[in-house]
Amino acid sequence: MKRHESLYPLSHHHHHALVMAVDMTQVGTEKEKHSYREMLRQLIDFWEKDGNQHFHDEETVLIPLYLAYGEEIDHEAVKRMLYEHAQVRGYVHQLRHSTRAMTNEMQELGQLLQDHIRFEERHLFPKVEEQIPEKYLYQANGQFMRDSYSGF
Repeated sequence: MKRHESLYPLSHHHHHALVMAVDMTQVGTEKEKHSYREMLRQLIDFWEKDGNQHFHDEETVLIPLYLAYGEEIDHEAVKRMLYEHAQVRGYVHQLRHSTRAMTNEMQELGQLLQDHIRFEERHLFPKVEEQIPEKYLYQANGQFMRDSYSGF
């Protein structure tokens, strides 16, 4: 899917999160690539380096621009994004502070992340790109944290 270059940092985060999310859904199954503990370490590492800041960037930079300049704002899409961000934060908190393996919750978080990323990339980002003036998209790009894996 063609993406406006100003949103590349967010889409790079999405790519890495999507790969990890697929692995999370496979924890505890015959398709498992990583043990629960390994996947938990990867999740915490990703969250601390990229995930938490990614949500912050979307919530404090991208969405305010969309709300300020959009003429046909999809309020339900914005609500869904924010609600799913809260769900992800809840899962991350629960998983990182549990003293036992929470395989089902890990799988649920993996599925939630996959659905959330696809929703943003296929539905929300196209609306944002269409309605925010290009000069503000470029200015927003300078405020997005760069991906710690690719440096983009």
